[in-house]
Amino acid sequence: MDLSRKRPLESRIWAEEIIRGAPLIQDQLEQTLAAWLDTRVKRITDWINTGTIQALNPRILMYMIWAVTQHFADFESQIRALNQQQNLSDEQFAEAKKQVVQTILKGIGALD
Repeated sequence: MDLSRKRPLESRIWAEEIIRGAPLIQDQLEQTLAAWLDTRVKRITDWINTGTIQALNPRILMYMIWAVTQHFADFESQIRALNQQQNLSDEQFAEAKKQVVQTILKGIGALD
């Protein structure tokens, strides 16, 4: 979320490229990003196997995390419109981050 907030233009460019079918970065998605994701899937699977988190599809978990974190940059105008025409303050953003982390961790059984 911090990266998307600090670099919203880059986040939007990335999203637009994906929406267009990734014509410029398809190879990177299929190779570099796929390999990166595989390492995360393995780690999450290890956590599942040790009982650290509940059983779930690690790839779907990663998609959910990406969706919520990018939302704050890619849909900034929507957030502003729903926040009395104001960008989120530092306090509001900190609260959003805390809630996202708690919701995900509770949802996967990592927090009581």
